[in-house]
Amino acid sequence: MLFSGDHVMSGSTVVIAPPDGDMVQYLASVRRLVVLDPPLVTIAPGHGALITEPVAALEGIIDHRLTREQAVTRALATAGRATVDELLPTVYADVREELLPVARKSLWAHLRKLDDEGSARSEDRTDIEAVWASTA
Repeated sequence: MLFSGDHVMSGSTVVIAPPDGDMVQYLASVRRLVVLDPPLVTIAPGHGALITEPVAALEGIIDHRLTREQAVTRALATAGRATVDELLPTVYADVREELLPVARKSLWAHLRKLDDEGSARSEDRTDIEAVWASTA
């Protein structure tokens, strides 16, 4: 059993909030949990019910993040240049309005990951208000 705290939660998404939160590191850490030997049997999250199908849940988290990242990539490519706040309504159109302030932080984390990978750039990745550009 893994006591995951806020690293993996049941029924909600972890907020990755830069500068402390890093999407590259977060996804790498979740991927490491998928391949643990011996494999995880249960995850006890800090929030929500016990996760009794850990590999499926972890793969779901990874898929969710990568799907969201694809939405970020498409929205930025369409816009050409945009701020986090300009991208937010498109990328997180499926999120309730009261959750948008935390979604905004995860969007910024996705943009920083895309910057690390060379797919996006900003003159100041440390500023959530900065303008981002697609390099695609």
